[in-house]
Amino acid sequence: MTTRAEKQHELDIMKWNDSVERGHDSCGSYDFCADCDKSMDYPCAYAFEKHTAKKPAAKAAKKTEAAKKPAAKKTAKKSK
Repeated sequence: MTTRAEKQHELDIMKWNDSVERGHDSCGSYDFCADCDKSMDYPCAYAFEKHTAKKPAAKAAKKTEAAKKPAAKKTAKKSK
């Protein structure tokens, strides 16, 4: 199990490397940044956890949608 401090460190390294590659500060440019609260300890780790917790509900909704769609019809290939 990864602690918030470890996850924060991992995300800090990712942000640093991306910032160097892009030539500008990458803070605030990730999907999980929408859940960021910079007043907290380990803000990136907390935002990442919060964002990741939302994903299973979204995946379940997509699976339900996929289950409702009819299956594609198979067509036989014509031989020459």
